[in-house]
Amino acid sequence: MIRFKPFKMTSNWALLQDLEDAFGHIMHFEFLIDQLQEAVNNDDRMGIISIAASLTAFIPVYTENFDKKMQVAWRKIVIE
Repeated sequence: MIRFKPFKMTSNWALLQDLEDAFGHIMHFEFLIDQLQEAVNNDDRMGIISIAASLTAFIPVYTENFDKKMQVAWRKIVIE
């Protein structure tokens, strides 16, 4: 039988909020992706290069942040 620990509202809530914030940062890339699609549609090669470079530089930073927040939340809420 699996037993779950009671939800600690303050600490767990803060961890989940951090995780949600980190995911929200990743969602901001929708704008860049839309701009990239527009550049492709308009055959704007310089725009494509510029936006692709932005995505390539920033996505790893944001996904690493999300991964860190996820690991902390997982350890504190699920494992402990």
